[in-house]
Amino acid sequence: MDLPPTISARHERGGAPHDAVPTAPRATSGSRSGAPKTPRRFLPEVQALRALAVGLVVIYHLYPRAAPGGFVGVDVFFVISGFLITSHLLREVQAKGRISLPAFWAARIRRIMPAAIVVILAIVVATLIWWPSSLWEEITRQGLASLLSVQNWVLALDSVDYMAQENQPTALQHFWSLGVEEQFYIFWPLVVLAAAWLALALARGAKRRNGGRGRRAALPVTSASSGISTERFAAAPVRIVAAVLFAVIIAVSLGYSILLVNSGDAAAYFVTTARVWEMAAGGLLAAMLPAAGWAAPVWLRNLTAVAGVAVLAWVAFSYVSGKTPFPGQGAILPVLGTMAVIAAGRTAGWGSLHRLTDAAPVQWVGNISYSLYLWHWPVVIVFKQVVGTAPRWWQALALIALSLALAAASYYFVERPARTWRFTAKHTWRAVGIGAVATALAAVVVAVPAVRAQAITTQQASAAAELLKAPPKGFGAQAWDTSSGAPFVSGTAITPIPGQAARDLPKWRDCVSAWDGDQVRRCEFGDTSSGVEVALVGDSHAGQWIGAMDAVGRERGFKVVTYVKNSCPFSFTPRELEKTRKLVCSTLNQQTARELAKAKPALIIFTSWNGSTYAGDAVEGFRKPMEQFAKSGIKTAVLRDSPSLTDEPETMARDCVAQNLQDPEPCSLPRHLSLPKEPAVAAAKKVKGAATIDTASWFCDEEQCPSVIGNVLVYRDANHVSNTYALTLTGRLGDAIQRLLPDAAR
Repeated sequence: MDLPPTISARHERGGAPHDAVPTAPRATSGSRSGAPKTPRRFLPEVQALRALAVGLVVIYHLYPRAAPGGFVGVDVFFVISGFLITSHLLREVQAKGRISLPAFWAARIRRIMPAAIVVILAIVVATLIWWPSSLWEEITRQGLASLLSVQNWVLALDSVDYMAQENQPTALQHFWSLGVEEQFYIFWPLVVLAAAWLALALARGAKRRNGGRGRRAALPVTSASSGISTERFAAAPVRIVAAVLFAVIIAVSLGYSILLVNSGDAAAYFVTTARVWEMAAGGLLAAMLPAAGWAAPVWLRNLTAVAGVAVLAWVAFSYVSGKTPFPGQGAILPVLGTMAVIAAGRTAGWGSLHRLTDAAPVQWVGNISYSLYLWHWPVVIVFKQVVGTAPRWWQALALIALSLALAAASYYFVERPARTWRFTAKHTWRAVGIGAVATALAAVVVAVPAVRAQAITTQQASAAAELLKAPPKGFGAQAWDTSSGAPFVSGTAITPIPGQAARDLPKWRDCVSAWDGDQVRRCEFGDTSSGVEVALVGDSHAGQWIGAMDAVGRERGFKVVTYVKNSCPFSFTPRELEKTRKLVCSTLNQQTARELAKAKPALIIFTSWNGSTYAGDAVEGFRKPMEQFAKSGIKTAVLRDSPSLTDEPETMARDCVAQNLQDPEPCSLPRHLSLPKEPAVAAAKKVKGAATIDTASWFCDEEQCPSVIGNVLVYRDANHVSNTYALTLTGRLGDAIQRLLPDAAR
């Protein structure tokens, strides 16, 4: 996911000028330095960078293996935007002695919002046609966030919310980077203005120290009609002060980004505070380069540009999403590579890339790159939703062609007309007002999916409530005893309904520790007055059984003690995630093991997600604690994990059922795909006295693992069992535990 170019490199006729690159005419090989006599306002290399960036992003989204680091295109766009915006602002403050904030923001509205609104509305229509109603409320939430330019913060919150981490990527997810940029546009003019005021103050101080000699420094002025401004101050070292201020911002933001990334905080990828340094780096380059560009020998500028492109190519094909610390220190190279290409300016002659960068197709893709960014991701997501698989090579080519066509139409019929419309081009407040009205009207349309979803949910909830009033024979897991696990034993009502399945959780209070927590909480359930203890240990797949274990304990007369931490199987071998995220499992598990050894429960039940990967021997990681407990005379058992009812981890069973309410058979998965081998089960076979509770027959017949059994939705997401279905398994679970308890504890 990455950022579209949101700034034009050309001057816009009428109104505030769009961001133009202060550079020179083409250098010739006969020139020693290639230094220009007069500056030009267009740099083809910037458009070529945009084409490269959006191309990498498109490839990454279609075939991540082809360009595993293609996501760095976002960093290229951030640097470009920072450079162009800052160049424009510095020119304005030096030429006019002021920055017209309303005019600046109106220009951003004309540039960004029209195409963005069109794409958002198109996504809403696609949602109503092709997506299940269980996802409509989420589309509305992200649609409103995208309209308000806060999508990055919404995704940041989701990234640290364990229950939201498995959410299916939406067609609006790519608006996160647009949000980062638009937030940058809000405060960056104020930063440049602060640099101008500080420069003016320094100039006054120097004048006083010189006894009043030199050019008179004028007082700052505030104008209600044209924004905050200062009078002209040619003697003030604006660029020097700005460069220092930008460098401080870079240091603080980059340091914060590195800190977040190294702590494993997934929000680092989305939050503006961890990304602003990249745009500030472009601003620093704008402040340091003279107005006419970098007056260096042609050969040096050619070499600099080639080196910059080489760096970008290397990171695009060597970085790996999820394994390269990013953004943080991982973003430094793509930022430097982009800065090198921009700093080199116009290149020519032997050893340059100008024939490639100036090529008409490259420039055309650069021109439409903003619209291409907006359209390509929805096209990819809609294809996967409709077809159900990733595109093959020929399908990928067709998707690229479709994205280019939509982008071209958007550019020629939406972007350019909106920028040059006379009604708003020379009237700042008209642009602001029309932008606000258009956003408000779009928000009304974006709310439609949520309104319709609520109506559907109300209708389904009413039918589910009637079902629960008098559960039919064969309800839930009882269907295995009466009708071979048939989806429906009475009507077609389902509980929990797909739109509410995510909230169908056990009442575990605060007894499931957060994945990034530094402790594992101990909680008691069941018959808490009993002297017989059964311990339940593991990750969220242990947590899904808390409600059923509580019911079994109350019914059978034993205390249930839980040690559950999200994302942490009870293993002494670290998970792979512990390398890249703020996740501590193995050391906490050893502490819990010591506590359990002292408590000596009658039985310890291990269970965890069978999809976890480990940084070492997975079987040995489970065998060691089991062996320790066995030596202490404590019996252990592995509760085999529930099947994962999808071969796509981000695909929710509830969403499939929402699309197939009358016949959920298509939402089943073959048994052999749903029940992979588990390291904990293999470990139990190596420990004397350890047992396994095989749950396969609770969820699957000989061929299929259904998503609906006895009118009950089995899963609340991609792999967690709904509490409603788990409660229908208390008889089976209780019998299995009762058989394993020592005779004295039965």
